[in-house]
Amino acid sequence: MLEQRRQDYLQAMGITHWVPRMALPNAPQPRWIAESSAHAPQPHQVSAGEGHIVHPMAAELLHDAAKPAVAKVPESRDEVLREEADGQQAADRGREPAPAVQPAPMPAAGTDLTPPRFELQFLRVSHYGVWVSDQPHEMERLQGFAWRVLQAMTDNTGFMQPPFNFRWPFIESAHEDQSHPVAVQALSAQWRFFADQGARYVVSFGDTSKEWLSNIGVTPLFAGPSLAEVMQSAAEKRRLWYALRELGDI
Repeated sequence: MLEQRRQDYLQAMGITHWVPRMALPNAPQPRWIAESSAHAPQPHQVSAGEGHIVHPMAAELLHDAAKPAVAKVPESRDEVLREEADGQQAADRGREPAPAVQPAPMPAAGTDLTPPRFELQFLRVSHYGVWVSDQPHEMERLQGFAWRVLQAMTDNTGFMQPPFNFRWPFIESAHEDQSHPVAVQALSAQWRFFADQGARYVVSFGDTSKEWLSNIGVTPLFAGPSLAEVMQSAAEKRRLWYALRELGDI
């Protein structure tokens, strides 16, 4: 241990590691070791600052613990009998069998820290609606499809925002927790961002999109297979149309 650190420890514990044998000329009055209990100084207490609990120095606690115990002289016969009864009860308790020690519970199985791998595209089609797809290569086609659907239903010809890519894990790192629970928390925060901006419903394409929306407690208004399958199926397009028609504001 470094000498300075050792001295800091001793000072913090209140242990005096050097005591002068005699007063030096022009030196402050030193603290002397008490020769007897009659000359012992009053207990010194230190505090970490105003408003903190005051604690005695460690050296004073050791000094008090080293003092010989003074036996108490009983004042009457009743007090003698009471002390004998207390001693007998303590002896009886000492003969009682020790309580059985319960075995410690086995630790739970380790959590799987393998990061899940998925990628979702969030397309804000209107103030209230968000379309989600798990196929990034079809985003341009999805934007065109969403624009045509909203134009047919609301005469909306406004500018559509570019899609937002949510990829997990964000970065490849062996030092960060990127397990399934952390991915759920990150995706929940992303959805809250859209919800705080007024998003009320979700249209999802693909099984991965539906699965991860379910993990964060979001039920899609319409959950279809891949975009290609929806666009090639009249039944799926009709189901999407009727689902959007039930909304007051799209």
